[in-house]
Amino acid sequence: MRNISHTFRFLFVHNLFLLPLALLFSCSNQQEQGIDVVITGENIHYLDTSPSSKTLRWVAIDDGRIVDFGGDLEQRPQAKKTIKTSNSHVYPGFIDAHGHIFGYAETLHTVSLFGTKSKEECLERIRVFKETHPEKDWVIGRGWDQNDWEDTSYPTAIDLEEFEDSKIYLTRIDGHAAWVNTAVLDDYGIENSSKVNGGSVLDGILVDRAQELVTLPKYDSKFWRMALLQTQDSLVKYGLTALTDAGLHYDQILLLDSLIEEGAWKLPVNAMISNTEEDLSYFEQHGPIEKQLLRVKSVKAYLDGALGSRGALLRAPYHDLPQHYGLHLLSPEELEKLRERCIANEWQLCVHAIGDSAHHVLLKSFEQLDRNRDLRFRVEHAQIMTPEDSSYYTHPNIIASVQPTHATSDMYWAHERLGDERLEHSYSYKRILNAAGKVALGTDFPIEHIDPLATYFSATTRRDKEHWPEEGFLGAQALTPLQTLRGMTVDAAYSAFREHEYGSIAKGQLANFTILNRDLLAADQPNQSETKVLRTIVAGADIYQD
Repeated sequence: MRNISHTFRFLFVHNLFLLPLALLFSCSNQQEQGIDVVITGENIHYLDTSPSSKTLRWVAIDDGRIVDFGGDLEQRPQAKKTIKTSNSHVYPGFIDAHGHIFGYAETLHTVSLFGTKSKEECLERIRVFKETHPEKDWVIGRGWDQNDWEDTSYPTAIDLEEFEDSKIYLTRIDGHAAWVNTAVLDDYGIENSSKVNGGSVLDGILVDRAQELVTLPKYDSKFWRMALLQTQDSLVKYGLTALTDAGLHYDQILLLDSLIEEGAWKLPVNAMISNTEEDLSYFEQHGPIEKQLLRVKSVKAYLDGALGSRGALLRAPYHDLPQHYGLHLLSPEELEKLRERCIANEWQLCVHAIGDSAHHVLLKSFEQLDRNRDLRFRVEHAQIMTPEDSSYYTHPNIIASVQPTHATSDMYWAHERLGDERLEHSYSYKRILNAAGKVALGTDFPIEHIDPLATYFSATTRRDKEHWPEEGFLGAQALTPLQTLRGMTVDAAYSAFREHEYGSIAKGQLANFTILNRDLLAADQPNQSETKVLRTIVAGADIYQD
């Protein structure tokens, strides 16, 4: 299929992304000859497959790419600029294998309900937002999680009755439910008896596809451009140098492409196409996008919902809600049709599957893939799995994309949903890695915190920031530091068909590096609160310094 430009040509640059040029570390300007940059240091970590990764002493960069590296400092080439990283630790640039750029961008300008510990705290944040934005007819927010409240029952529309002069739409932390007020219910004619295929309505809570009953106001391109560049600032602040966006509409992809063409967006993005007929047909007609900073040859679909909102599809009923099995968002027939459509278009299919029933159905479908073709179909989340299903991951075209912070966020209440026996077979990242040989790691931001160091510490310790539980949540499924770092770099790149572009310290790769103040591979694990990103380098350019 032809590869054409998908850029909005009429858009202009409003805010160029400014690169900070001052160096945090000592830097010497040499005579104007040789390659562009040499990075030197005692702790440049080369993440090979040996039990303990070896270190380099220098990496040479020219025209944004790695051209050479070595362990003998005397052999480094001459360069126009030398960046010395003494007392620091240099890693291949961190990658988030599953995030949501536009979702995060929106949270920067709406009511944040993340971290709320009660319904009343949510209401207070809404009051403050309304006081500072009296002109808004809609109050939109995200982040509430009733499992973190003393009263873990769902809130209701009645709880929002003091705000009936506005339409209130508050997305649950996992994105699979929304809490709305009576004004929204009345305006859209929504009742508990409303029939929704793949969703449900309960007293102001719209679960999964019931959210589609409400049409939210749209933001213009000026808003999105501003919010996306703010998002980029956050990404690089936390040391991220590339990512996969898990589901975008074609107009969102085109807007992102326009920022890339203008030079304002700097990070490589593997963008999944949302599974709607409009979006799929657009890229069937216009062809894929394959550029240095943008790849669009993947499709994102949902097989079930989330565990926290009881939408994950289970083989047996929920432990805390007998007779309820979750939601089936894609039938086996629809899944098979989509799978074949993706194969015909040479698209990678990436499917959200959380419950053990959805997980099994998806693995059975992917098992039919041709082992001799390079397809790399992905299971997104893969949270609950019967032990025997792990053998499916020996298939070369089945990849798991998991988010370790989901385990440490859910561990306080997951047993209530699953019961003790089923819980033992959940968040089994080690079991999957042992079968597959690789696993892609991400955060699912903004559902979880955007910080990849949270991914690292959740994967390796299976504990929260207070170091609970001491033995780790399902601690046998913890990954080693090296396995985790590979999941955040080379394996994440592989899951996006980008292992030859970034993810490693290798000749020809983009010179992407994340520089920390601590050694993540040390036998004595550093403390999460003391581990900081000092510098983020993308294509050889400093784009963040602490």
